[in-house]
Amino acid sequence: MRRSRRGFTLIEMTIAVAISALLVGGIYEALVSSQRTAEALGMDSGKEAARTRAVELLKADLRARLKLKVTPGKEDSAALLLSTTSDTLAVGELKRALEDIRYTASPAGLRREEGKSGPIELSTGAVVFEFWEQAAWRKQTTGDPLAIRILFAEPEEVVVIR
Repeated sequence: MRRSRRGFTLIEMTIAVAISALLVGGIYEALVSSQRTAEALGMDSGKEAARTRAVELLKADLRARLKLKVTPGKEDSAALLLSTTSDTLAVGELKRALEDIRYTASPAGLRREEGKSGPIELSTGAVVFEFWEQAAWRKQTTGDPLAIRILFAEPEEVVVIR
């Protein structure tokens, strides 16, 4: 008797399905990994944009300052109190006038308070102010520092404003 060989055997089909499953699983893992990477990069770029905005605001306020005072805060925080003539951030107001502005650096982030308006969260993650005084960086200062160093965490970054 003669058997005709049409089609595949059960073993051949099982091997083909197993190889296909491995290929599909690998492609799925690659897609999930690239999606996670894209999300992480998006979050990092958002944090970087927020930091850039915060530093630019602080630079503008420092350039237009009339006086500067540094005060220690609660729970390892420090505050910069500025009297400045830089532009206001108040919604609906386009004015340039003398404003009292408070920047607070703490383990929770960097905040900016302007006049009577509430605080604006400029950056999340731990932020520390240090001041260049008498040839060293210090956490507190008694006078007008020559430079201010801002230490950001998550991811780490150091910005010096002179």
